[in-house]
Amino acid sequence: MITMVKSPKGWLGLTLALIAGAIYPLGFAPLEWWPIAIFSVAIFWWLLNGQTRKYAMALGFSYGMGFFGVGVSWVYVSINTFGNAAPPLAVLLTILFIALLSLFFVLLGWFNARFINRYNLIAQIIFFSTAWLILDISRGSGFVSFPWLYLGYSQTSGPLLGVASYLGVHGVTFLLIVISCLVTLALAHVSKKGRSNALMMLVVLLVAGTGSSFYEIKKDTAQQKTLTIALIQPNIDQHIKWDRNYFTPIVKGLFDQTENYWGADLIVWPEAAIPAFDTQVPGILYELDELARDSGSQFITGIPLSESRDEYYAGIKMLGNQQADYQKQQLVPFGEYVPLGAWIRGMIDFFDLPMSSFTPGSSEQTAMKTAKADYIPAICYEIAFSGLMQQLAISTDVDQFKAIVTISNDTWFGESWGPIQHFQIAKMRAIETGLPVIRSTNNGITAIIDDKGRVINQIDRFQSDELVGAFLLDNRNTWFREYGYWSLLIIVLGLLGLGVIFRGRQKI
Repeated sequence: MITMVKSPKGWLGLTLALIAGAIYPLGFAPLEWWPIAIFSVAIFWWLLNGQTRKYAMALGFSYGMGFFGVGVSWVYVSINTFGNAAPPLAVLLTILFIALLSLFFVLLGWFNARFINRYNLIAQIIFFSTAWLILDISRGSGFVSFPWLYLGYSQTSGPLLGVASYLGVHGVTFLLIVISCLVTLALAHVSKKGRSNALMMLVVLLVAGTGSSFYEIKKDTAQQKTLTIALIQPNIDQHIKWDRNYFTPIVKGLFDQTENYWGADLIVWPEAAIPAFDTQVPGILYELDELARDSGSQFITGIPLSESRDEYYAGIKMLGNQQADYQKQQLVPFGEYVPLGAWIRGMIDFFDLPMSSFTPGSSEQTAMKTAKADYIPAICYEIAFSGLMQQLAISTDVDQFKAIVTISNDTWFGESWGPIQHFQIAKMRAIETGLPVIRSTNNGITAIIDDKGRVINQIDRFQSDELVGAFLLDNRNTWFREYGYWSLLIIVLGLLGLGVIFRGRQKI
């Protein structure tokens, strides 16, 4: 029984899939036209309806090429500008990267045609949404480890943002995929009754999601504290960052920018602010520690940490009355470590970037504890891993005020959308955990984000400046911070059970 208007086949269908994928990133920063991302998924699901396996896989590849071709083409900047790859080679490597990521949608297309399409529409929606969710999680894990452009991130300025406080970004994604499928049915179901039923279910989900968001926004503060904070944004050109001839002026510039702010509760320099191993600059670290102790400040800086000749880490060092080190756990593929490095290092400069052989830090690390607050550390890319941030957040003292402190260096990606998408991801971590985010970057966006994902103050990109002040910050209790993704797992398993039970019965 045909239940949806037939989707086009051949080149027309593939072209529509490419366009649908290409408009998907418009739902994210900097544009944040979030309904477009939902509409993009709705078109893709409609195109997959009733297709053969081979054609569904082609649709998946076409959609993925548009999706990632627009969404993450900014990797070209780091390959060409900082990896010294000639433009044709940089374009080729970027296309290969995009094609690799597109394989996830190829798999989704195959799975939809092989298994999902045989069932009624209720089961199809449940199974398709679950398959999308599983592939998202897979893309953010293992060899690929690229947790970018999850549909849930589109809601940092949308009406369903509060759902993340219960189910995390993946929970928001799952809800939005279901909503996207219902949008498809509301527009393309062959029967008036089917369109009406889909529209009614759509309204129910939107009202429930918006209601939960409103509740979270109005939720009482669990803890509140005023912290005086100084965030330093030096805006160092990446081309000279690791040139020893520039080491002294870089470090002197950081000292000069910080000079007037000793005495603040927290002073933060960005990722790898000191371009040397900690073991190479004991004098500088001693001076910073003395300044912090004498003024009563807690000082945090990014700096590579060396434990032996063969092991070194992207790191954070906290100095002052309380001291701690943090070693980055989630490394950037091809940036901080090179998969199959023994085979491909030396092929092009991009595979031999400075500091591209880090060791991942231990998963047993905890938050950085001080007298006034517990700080959950995140180095650049790590802020994109919601599970990691949740685990570090629950390692804090129950009665202590908490904040996420993330340091970054997005200089690698120039004026592209990449750093702005990264900033949007940091907002989601605040919404999920109910904790403020204190973000210090080399060239932007340095900012303080409140517990509901709203920017209190920021320094824009490509400026050398300091973000300084006394900020009244809140902690808000969230279900996600307490229980992580267990709730989402239970909900999805329950829906899958219903989908199996009713897969051949009632139709929308």
